This record gives sequence, structure tokens and C-alpha cells, in this order.
Amino acid sequence: MENGCTRCRNSMKAKDDMLNHNRNHICTCQDREDKIKIDSELEQTVAEPEIENKPGATDCRTRGVPTSDELKSKIIQDIKDLPPMPQVVIRIQHLISNLNSDTKQLAKVIESDQAIAAKVLKITNSTFYGMSGKISSIHQASLLLGYRTVGEIVTMAGAADLLAGKMPGYGYDSQDLWKHSLSVAFAAKLIVEMKNKDLIYEAHTAGLIHDVGKIILDRHVLERKAEIGDYMTREEKTFLDAERCFFGFDHAEIASEICRAWKIPETITLAIGCHHKPSISNGDELSYILHMADYAAKIGGIGYDDDDILYQPEKGAMDFLGLSQENIGDMIPKVIEAVEQF
Repeated sequence: MENGCTRCRNSMKAKDDMLNHNRNHICTCQDREDKIKIDSELEQTVAEPEIENKPGATDCRTRGVPTSDELKSKIIQDIKDLPPMPQVVIRIQHLISNLNSDTKQLAKVIESDQAIAAKVLKITNSTFYGMSGKISSIHQASLLLGYRTVGEIVTMAGAADLLAGKMPGYGYDSQDLWKHSLSVAFAAKLIVEMKNKDLIYEAHTAGLIHDVGKIILDRHVLERKAEIGDYMTREEKTFLDAERCFFGFDHAEIASEICRAWKIPETITLAIGCHHKPSISNGDELSYILHMADYAAKIGGIGYDDDDILYQPEKGAMDFLGLSQENIGDMIPKVIEAVEQF
């Protein structure tokens, strides 16, 4: 018989001779490492949390705290309190995906938000784009830098304030999230330039906002910071492991919900939701690109977590993209140089 796990959306097969006398079989959920009980009579799967009983192990599912579904529901409700992505950014993303749009339309949309327009002109005149002091209008920027490059700059301008604050739960200082997000965006661009240039805009945007879920989760992490720190030290686990252990989901899943609330295109939303485990993306190339870009940023020292040294790419991710450690090593100095200019 075959059943699908409701959490990782992967199907799991169990032959009749594998089922015990109660007609049940236990499989492992690929998304959360929970145990999944396949009940042949009810023809459904049920998540069965399994807590290790080894001495000193931390029980993440502490009594008296909301279940993962209750907490996730509450957090999704909290998304409405998150500062919205400027509407001009959303409109630009959909405009760029429209093959019939042009630079005049692009300039008109950007100029509808004077604050964003001013930031775009400042960034386009930076030394990074080689146009220092040469660009005086949005339309000129579109002509000289190109349609999609200006779209990337608009996204950076819109995300800068959102990603620049302190996050006491995760222990991030001001600019930590912003710098890491920039590094992943630039690394993603370098990867797509080698592998699939058609994804260059989507890769840059996904890199910029891939960790936005941490902004929402931060206060919940802060409430249990001591427990989480103890768990990570004792079990030698990453912050990502701790999120899944204490909450039943991680920041990538919350980020994908934020993207849907912001009406971010689904290609970007999917990649962000799968950026720590691209194997659950059903072979989505952008998910693997974002995953490897995040890895490159972390090993290049442009991460912000004490546990970055423990972070490893998912098995098979490099092979999927045809990348090597040498490729990753070559791009790191370029990413560092790009981030330093912002």
C-alpha cells in the first residue's frame, strides 16, 4: 500500500508483509525526522513524535506549550503585523515576469514610490554597478543597467529596512540579517550565471528574503532561548534543528507563508520554503540554487549563527547542480567583495 506524509508531502510505501499484527508500519518523515505510522485499515498516515530517551536528552515537546499546529496557526496570524513588502516591489516582480512589459512601464511603477525611487537611484550610482554619478533617472537606469538588474535593485531597496533590525532571539545585531541576505542573493546570482541565466532575477530575489521567517519567529525563540541554547550545546545541534525540535517547523516554512501573504510569485515562494531541504521540492532547480547559495555564504563567514560550522549541504545537492567545492570556493571572494560595497 502507499500513503503520503501530510508534512513532507512525500509518498511512502509499505508492503503487507512489512506490517505488524496490528496492520501498522512505521516510516520516517523526510521533512521532520518524525515517525509516521501507516495504518492499512484507515488508509491514512499519522505523525508519531518520537523522543530519544538517552540520558541528558532534551525533550523539545515540553508540556504546557502550544502544539506545533497551534503555534504555527498563531504565527501565521502574526504575519499581518510584519511590515509589508512595499507594493512597488510586488508590482515590479509581476511586471518583470510579463514578457510584454517594457522599461517605460518599469520606470513608471518605481517612480510611484518616491522613497523607493530615491534608494534605487542611490544604489544604481554606487561603485558596485560602475555607474557612479552617471544615472539621473529611473528610466536612464533601466536603459543602462538593464530591465532585470533594475528589478533586483528595487527588491534590495524594498527589503533593506525590513531586514536591518536587531533580533535578540537569534542573537543578531543590526545589519546581520541584511548582510547575510545580500550574500545569499549574490551567491545565487553567481550560481545561475553558471547554470541557468533565465533564473537570475528569481534567484537574487529569493536570496534576499529567504530568511524573512526568522523575523516572525524571533520573539518565540527569545521566549525559550535558554532551553534552545541548552539543547544545541548538549545535543550538538544547529539552530535549524532547534526550530524543528521546539516548534515542529522551521523558519523556511514560515518564510514561505510570508511570501504567500505578500503575493510573491510561487517559483520564489517554493524555493524559499525548501531552501534547507531542496529534496522535498520535487526537483525544483531554484530550490537547489538557493540551498547552495546559503551554504556558500555560511562557509564564507558571511553567516550569523554560531553553529554555521555544523551546516552542511543536503546530500546530492551539489551533484544535482553539477557544482564542486572548488566552484563554491571560487565564488566566495566575489560574494564578500559585493557585500562589502553595501
